[in-house]
Amino acid sequence: MGTWHVTMQFRLSGPSVEGTWTDHEVALEKFRGWLGVHGSRDGVTIVLLEDTGGEREPLRTWTKERGEVIHRAA
Repeated sequence: MGTWHVTMQFRLSGPSVEGTWTDHEVALEKFRGWLGVHGSRDGVTIVLLEDTGGEREPLRTWTKERGEVIHRAA
C-alpha cells in the first residue's frame, strides 16, 4: 500500500508543512485545497508526492510563477 505526501514550502529554503495520507484521492484534494488557500502567494511551492517503498516521487508541483506541473499520473 502506498502513501502520498503533500508539502508546502513558504519560500526557498524556508519553513514548510507536510501531510501524509494513505488514500491518493484524499491527498490530491489536500493538494488542491492548499493550492486554493496559499497558491497565489509569492514564493510558495506545493508538491504532491508518492512514496514508493521509501522513495518519494513528485506527481504534481505548484508555484505561482509556473502554475501546476504534472510530472506523472498516480
